[in-house]
Amino acid sequence: MRIAIIGAGVSGSFLASMLNSKGHEVEVFEGAKKEDHFPVCAWGTCKKMLDHYSKLAGLDFDNYVLHIGKRVEMRLPNGDKEYLNCLGLVTYHKQRWEEDLLNGIKMNYGIRCSLDNFPLHKYDYILDCTGFHRSMLPRVDDFIVPAYEYMVDNAPHDEFYIIGYKNATGYFWYFPLSNNKAFVGAGDINKRYHGIKEFFDENKGIRIIRKIGRPIRITPPTRMEPFNYKNVIGVGESIGCVFPLLGEGIIPSLICSEILLDSIDANGIDLKYYRSNVIKRFKYYDDVYRVVRLLISKEFNKIKHMNLLYSMYRNMKREEARFGFEISLNKLSKMLRSLQY
Repeated sequence: MRIAIIGAGVSGSFLASMLNSKGHEVEVFEGAKKEDHFPVCAWGTCKKMLDHYSKLAGLDFDNYVLHIGKRVEMRLPNGDKEYLNCLGLVTYHKQRWEEDLLNGIKMNYGIRCSLDNFPLHKYDYILDCTGFHRSMLPRVDDFIVPAYEYMVDNAPHDEFYIIGYKNATGYFWYFPLSNNKAFVGAGDINKRYHGIKEFFDENKGIRIIRKIGRPIRITPPTRMEPFNYKNVIGVGESIGCVFPLLGEGIIPSLICSEILLDSIDANGIDLKYYRSNVIKRFKYYDDVYRVVRLLISKEFNKIKHMNLLYSMYRNMKREEARFGFEISLNKLSKMLRSLQY
């Protein structure tokens, strides 16, 4: 098949590598210029999962690991702290990983694609891997969290920590990399970004390497249809594959990409198979999304919404190895209580 991939992020680079290795004619279009293209997000992921996807693409993930976490410190709105033991949570060199995946792929940088300007007829399929932008698909009723982050040098901490915001409006994050570098950022629907100014005030020796701003979609796949339009198919964050409580999209996007690859048969891409399996795999994200929205609107009640809470815990516990840190009902309940403080 002749396939165009729009967006050279985690989904786009992985799919380009995998489809090319299977003999398809692949061409990637990236909106940023080559010298400006830089992977957003804090580069945190689960080693077990990235080992799997790297191996599929012929890469050794150990070559990209920057920091192996021991625990995550959670600083809660009521002043309490909680600690989550890491089970493979790492940061990795996402930029180099994606560049290696795209090695040998026909690339087009600095081209912003849309339904109005892209030659759909030249390709059997166009994969929309544009993340938040959803550039090649119809607009949807969306819920996003404005966010930005800094890559910094002379970083003062060597472990993960997060500051949760009251009513789950967002959170501050600190993700260590290597060689005293780290990502520091925050997402907040109110655009207050508590923790950013305080971090720089407390750490005068910090040097800012790069600033990145972008919204994060937390609307789940169940609320992001259609997944396809004409011969365009959405993959990853463009169809809501982001865990709503954390705004984490690397692994969900790769899981979605693998579902797409499994949807290919002798006749092309089976869209019914793809849609049904994406919905099935990410169905519980809708419960997580509802919990987040209830917290934001100050309507969450642990007793009234026990079914939602238990569904979230049960599914997260089932996927504990995928998150890379421990999932504890007691700690999850404590965190949610604190977010209502």
